[in-house]
Amino acid sequence: MTWIKKTVIAPKIFSGYPEIRSGMSTKLGRKSQAGFEMNLSYKVGDDPATVEINRATFFSQFEIYNSELAIPLQFHSANVCRVDKPGEYNNCDALITNASGVALVITVADCVPILLFDPIQKVIGIVHAGWKGTANAIVKRAIYKMQEEFKTETENVLAFIGPSAGVCCYEVSEEVAVKFENKIVPYDKAKIFVDLKKENAFQLQRQGVVPGNIEISELCTICEKQLFHSYRRDGKSAGRMMAVIYLKP
Repeated sequence: MTWIKKTVIAPKIFSGYPEIRSGMSTKLGRKSQAGFEMNLSYKVGDDPATVEINRATFFSQFEIYNSELAIPLQFHSANVCRVDKPGEYNNCDALITNASGVALVITVADCVPILLFDPIQKVIGIVHAGWKGTANAIVKRAIYKMQEEFKTETENVLAFIGPSAGVCCYEVSEEVAVKFENKIVPYDKAKIFVDLKKENAFQLQRQGVVPGNIEISELCTICEKQLFHSYRRDGKSAGRMMAVIYLKP
């Protein structure tokens, strides 16, 4: 079962590595305006001052400062960027680094957050995988980038696939379904559902990550209304969560 500590989803897979801080926010915590409980995005119509307080509340649980955040300006791509310092990074949906003191962060509200750690080379990565990024193998590209940039050996990689839209709820069109293999696309009468978590796990394994080194959260952001924001469920009234991974200085 996924660990829920206070207002944080905590990966078990990294628990034996004190050099790593990681987790994902939930709706639990402070309330924002317009019902955006614990919203961490400046882009959904929430009060910026409240968002700033919410972010400080979330990141303080990891002893991470806003000045340490590295954030991709997500646009559902399959692009991966190596970063060495905090800041905003355009034209990518995944980041990797071996720099300590740089917190890799993504924003989610149904898309799959994936956290990566190579404990041998001390490399971390974070991936925002919606259906477009998943169909274009963004997590596979992130692993390849870790190999290319930092000589990561994939059998050493640990991965956390976090809470996101589950196969129970993530209904798609035939046009989207044909981009995935049948074994991750179950049909229920006239409806089609895609298991993005399973597909990303398959991609990790095909790239050489050991199945036992992959943790998959069973939590669905659409089902768990009290716990998560969901764009699929709530549309424009949905706030956003954040996931983070950080290599301590």
